[in-house]
Amino acid sequence: MKKGFGIITALLIMVLVSFLLMLVLKAAAVGVKHTEDTYIKTQTRLFMQSSIENAIMAIEGYERNSSNGCLKHINFTSSDSRFESNITVLRYYCYDMSKCPNCDIAEKIQTDKSQGNVLLKTITQTTNSPRNGGKLVRLEKITLQKP
Repeated sequence: MKKGFGIITALLIMVLVSFLLMLVLKAAAVGVKHTEDTYIKTQTRLFMQSSIENAIMAIEGYERNSSNGCLKHINFTSSDSRFESNITVLRYYCYDMSKCPNCDIAEKIQTDKSQGNVLLKTITQTTNSPRNGGKLVRLEKITLQKP
């Protein structure tokens, strides 16, 4: 066997090993990106659920009288300004329409078991905060809630 053949074999092995290491690093980078995306999406989903619960409390505490009508829009921003949530009340379901005065989105229902239910449309998204790492996530949910 000639001396030059050993050097060529060593170079080929080094190229092969460096190619495999490059693939491993690429896979690790994809894993990190996936973890970041999952984290920010989970945080957005948790903020959305918190916003829905706070909206229910706001609806419960809202003073409905003949001049105010009903609450239609509620906006929330996280304390660190990473997330914002816009909630629109699509429908109020009222058995006794006197409990929903001057509410153009109230609908009369046939049973008092669903009295006070509300249909909410929630849009929650990340802001351009540097803490979000440039990730923009937007989630939308329509849900029926009982305040």
